[in-house]
Amino acid sequence: MQKIDLLKKFCTPIWVTHLEEPEELNQELLTYVYRLRKKDPKGIKKSNMLGWHSQDIDLQASKPHLKFFNKVAPCLERVTADLNWNRQEYGYKITSTWAIINPKYACNQSHIHGNNLISAAYYVKFPKNSGNITFVDPRPSTLFLNPRCQKTNSLNEQEVTVHPKTGALVMFPSYLWHWVAPNLSDEDRVILSFNVSQYPLQVPMINLKGKITT
Repeated sequence: MQKIDLLKKFCTPIWVTHLEEPEELNQELLTYVYRLRKKDPKGIKKSNMLGWHSQDIDLQASKPHLKFFNKVAPCLERVTADLNWNRQEYGYKITSTWAIINPKYACNQSHIHGNNLISAAYYVKFPKNSGNITFVDPRPSTLFLNPRCQKTNSLNEQEVTVHPKTGALVMFPSYLWHWVAPNLSDEDRVILSFNVSQYPLQVPMINLKGKITT
């Protein structure tokens, strides 16, 4: 038989992991998130349908969030290593973080996280049947015509659904369209999301008075 090389190029990575022993941290995060909602019950409107979406969270004002990001730092190191980021000249930083509470029947419309490189969702509380996250093939031309396949595999699938559990961390490129199914449980679905981007290590910063500092 003639040799045929299968080159799998332009792949779209999705990283899924579970934090070890997250129970105490999750309880702290839950307490903090519900306190945020009590202070701002309206929240903001983005992709959320019937759910509550917080304002951006100030990391310096939230000890549970600082503890959380210290815990997930090795996961972010793995992502930057897999993508072979230039860590000698560029660092990475959390550009924004927020919380979402989806009660029964709440969901999230399809969306992306523009002007960022990596986005993530951490499942602080994920009851059974509370809404899986689905990612869509980012290549728009695949929508025009598709073959009839006997079985879905990694070469023909157009959607990928991740079935998380409490304590799961899902990381993905920010350009990847994704949506969340309705919460069909009787409990809240609570997540903490964040975005990651790069910054040059050697570029001078400008302070509020316009003076250049290093």
